Amino acid sequence: MIRVRIGLVARGTGAVPIGEIEEMTSEGIRESLTQSGLHVVTERIPGFHSVALGIFFRQGSRDEDVKTNGASHLIEHMLFKGTSKRSSKEILADIERLGGISDGFTAKEITGITIRCLTDSMKPLVALLLEMLGSSTFEAKELRKEKRVIYEEMRSAEEDPQDTVFDRFFEACFAPHPLGYPVIGRRKALSGIGRERLIEVYRKKYTLADSILVAVGNVKEEELIGLLPRRMKLVSGERKVRAQPVENSAPISMVHTRKDLSQVHAVMGTQTVGTNSDERFPLALLATLLGGGMSSRLFSLLREDKGLVYTVSSFLELFEDCGVAGFYFITEKSKLGKVFRAIEQEVSRLKKKGLRAGELDTAKTLTKSSLLLSMESLSHRMARLGHWKLSAQRFRTIPQTLAAFEKVTEDEVLDVARKFFDSKVFHTSFVGPITERDTNPLTRR
Repeated sequence: MIRVRIGLVARGTGAVPIGEIEEMTSEGIRESLTQSGLHVVTERIPGFHSVALGIFFRQGSRDEDVKTNGASHLIEHMLFKGTSKRSSKEILADIERLGGISDGFTAKEITGITIRCLTDSMKPLVALLLEMLGSSTFEAKELRKEKRVIYEEMRSAEEDPQDTVFDRFFEACFAPHPLGYPVIGRRKALSGIGRERLIEVYRKKYTLADSILVAVGNVKEEELIGLLPRRMKLVSGERKVRAQPVENSAPISMVHTRKDLSQVHAVMGTQTVGTNSDERFPLALLATLLGGGMSSRLFSLLREDKGLVYTVSSFLELFEDCGVAGFYFITEKSKLGKVFRAIEQEVSRLKKKGLRAGELDTAKTLTKSSLLLSMESLSHRMARLGHWKLSAQRFRTIPQTLAAFEKVTEDEVLDVARKFFDSKVFHTSFVGPITERDTNPLTRR
């Protein structure tokens, strides 16, 4: 075990303390607030030759409105499209010339720009990353071109039934709240976002108060902070207050007819707690034992025993103040009713009769194994730290997280099953060769 100071002061490097929290942990995690106002988190893992760098913003599609839906995703694209010093092609060429692998992503609550590189290349790539954040020009010509690229991305997403069915499910759960918006945006909104409006959104919402720089791998905190300027070109700002979603109490069903498909993609589920609730641990185990693996209840029942589906799984996605959980499956239109009722009956059986012998232990082992395997990825560790800091959730080390799963009892799993998994109030979405008339018998309660 290594003693680590979270909030350690890097003397002489422009960093100032944000309060020290001392704990015993197996992770070399250090956190600082630099003089410029940028939060920095590092996790040193000396055995690696590389480092995963990422700048994360607490900004996503849930922070948009009807007229700006898609702006966060568009900004992520535009940060790669040229600065006052380099063109978009020069940015990509310089990253790869240094052996770096760059990426960007936008989600409902977070936007990120990441670079994987050898430790020897960290200095120039940190400088380039900061240049992208502080000196992007958002040129009108590049903006028009990138919108065309995103329109193509939209077409690809619309042709993917899995993407579509989950977009419709989130709309059913949260609309009119922005958590129900598609991350990629909508054409009408995107077409109306001009250069001035986009720059306004960037300056207003991509602030130091809602951002964090994370580095994981063969990196020393003091060396990374020494590469940062004393003044950042981002606005300081204040941490944004997000509007809390109100659950749609009556079950809502969304149907997207696709006659070109031979099967129906379906989602059924509900709202749950968010990342700061301790109920997330029994919820995760419940999702695992119901549909998290090939020995799970629903996979065994629907595929192995009844042969009704090829694909069936459970999901749990958590946000700052709420979450969603449920089931996703693909089947023929003629089998849709049988699958729907079988899932309802299996969930009801679990709530009434409890767990089978060894079932909870298997779910714990599978969940903990998945967590530990994911921690072998520097990129995953980086994303984990970024999400932790931006969501203001209580940080748990890996041993603490494993212990939280281990202490979950059968009663706690059954409690969350009875609290959240009531099929009478499940929201549903369907994509395939069906209409509302086909799904009404399944969704009317």
